[in-house]
Amino acid sequence: MPGGELRAARTMAPTPADQRAGSDLASHRFRYSVGWLVAFILAAGAAFVVLRLVTPSDGTQVPPRTWAWTGAGVLVQAQPDSTLRDRDLVTAIDGVALGKSEGGWRAPVHRTGDRLVYQVDRAGQTRQVPVVLRRAEVAGRLLQAWGTILFVVALFAVVVYLYARRPGPATGGLLVLGSGLLSSDLAIEIGVSAVDARGGPVLWLYVFNTQVVYLIGWTGLAAFVVLFPRPWSPLTRHRWLLWMVCAAPVALVLALALVASRGVGLTQWVGRVIAGETFISMAVLGTGIVVAMVRYLTATDPIGRQQLKWLAGGAFVSGSLALTVWFLPQLVFGEGLLPAEWLGFSGLPLLAGLTVAVLRYRLFDVDRIISRTLAYGLLTVLLGGGYAAVVLGLGQLLGHDSSLVVAAATLAVAALFQPARRRVQALVDRRFNRRHYDTTQTVAAFSARLREQIELDTLSAELLAVAEQTMQPTQVSLWLRPPAGRPAHPIH
Repeated sequence: MPGGELRAARTMAPTPADQRAGSDLASHRFRYSVGWLVAFILAAGAAFVVLRLVTPSDGTQVPPRTWAWTGAGVLVQAQPDSTLRDRDLVTAIDGVALGKSEGGWRAPVHRTGDRLVYQVDRAGQTRQVPVVLRRAEVAGRLLQAWGTILFVVALFAVVVYLYARRPGPATGGLLVLGSGLLSSDLAIEIGVSAVDARGGPVLWLYVFNTQVVYLIGWTGLAAFVVLFPRPWSPLTRHRWLLWMVCAAPVALVLALALVASRGVGLTQWVGRVIAGETFISMAVLGTGIVVAMVRYLTATDPIGRQQLKWLAGGAFVSGSLALTVWFLPQLVFGEGLLPAEWLGFSGLPLLAGLTVAVLRYRLFDVDRIISRTLAYGLLTVLLGGGYAAVVLGLGQLLGHDSSLVVAAATLAVAALFQPARRRVQALVDRRFNRRHYDTTQTVAAFSARLREQIELDTLSAELLAVAEQTMQPTQVSLWLRPPAGRPAHPIH
């Protein structure tokens, strides 16, 4: 009887083949779920675009900002040929107030050419403005935002390629991020007009894409942060944390939408939802950045650290470009150094770093790239500043047009280039590429001892120590060719 029970237990125990089959089944279910979610997100964006094309507009756009959706009505941005103007506050359409609490959740169906009367608050005065509905300008609005559209399309194409090459939960999160940003950005750039603020399918699809789908995309980024390059250690012990990370932001915005609907009109409700979604998105993004920093500082896997370093480097370059070329000049001078439509190009370094990190292509070159970039950047600043100081200083004494000043400054820079480059490179390597610096120092010290040491056993031991310290192999040995007639013995 005990033997029979033992044989039965052995028969029922899972075999390695069963475990592989279960893993393949789980992977298949995951891909199936991600595929359906991405298809649903893209279908929502496509449905809004199609519905916007067949629904007439009044030539305005209501920005997706809290200040534009008020309790009194909506603030609009108008096209040049529209009878409405920028910053007009539309409070009523055909005698129906937009900001009232009762009603307003459904809107009548209009056709192109219908004539409506808008009640507008313009510069503190109330006016009655007749408006003729027209076909919505979809292509024109997308062309105006071609830089942003190009970035989200490029992001979606990159994450599709990465998911095809490295299918898994982490790249699945990236795929959700790419599809969510693509659908939501299309809805944001096309927008809705003031007539849509009365309610109807266009408004509901707009709110769903710009608020819910947009937040779903950011949850995909949160999932990627906790799963890449290896699942975060708390997730391995508590798998329910991943579901909470993905579901909590969407559940919060849906709960906020239900709570905000009490006692307010439709326009004010949309404004409250936008405010809540913005806060939740910023919280998800900030938490993701903090978790990514913690994971990098606590990572022990050298390949994983390099992958995270490529991600951080791409994000840093993209953020620096956006800040120095667009945001800071806009804040100081009132306009960016390049047109606002080009802002999407600042995200391309992030896509490059993401691709290298996920595909593990030449990961360990990042230390060399960082050190060389910093070294030559500092060298340019030092020599350029020295050249300018020599030209300006001697120019005051010898005259601004003196060719002797330019020749002296050029010769001084040429003479200082190589010594300054070596010193700056050593300084940068000591701070930012310590492994390369330590290796160089170890090899240099061994070369110095090699010229002084003549005992073979001591040299062999030191050579093995240098090889182990610089290359860190799992096993190292040295084979010395023996004299004729003696057997060889490797030294470990």
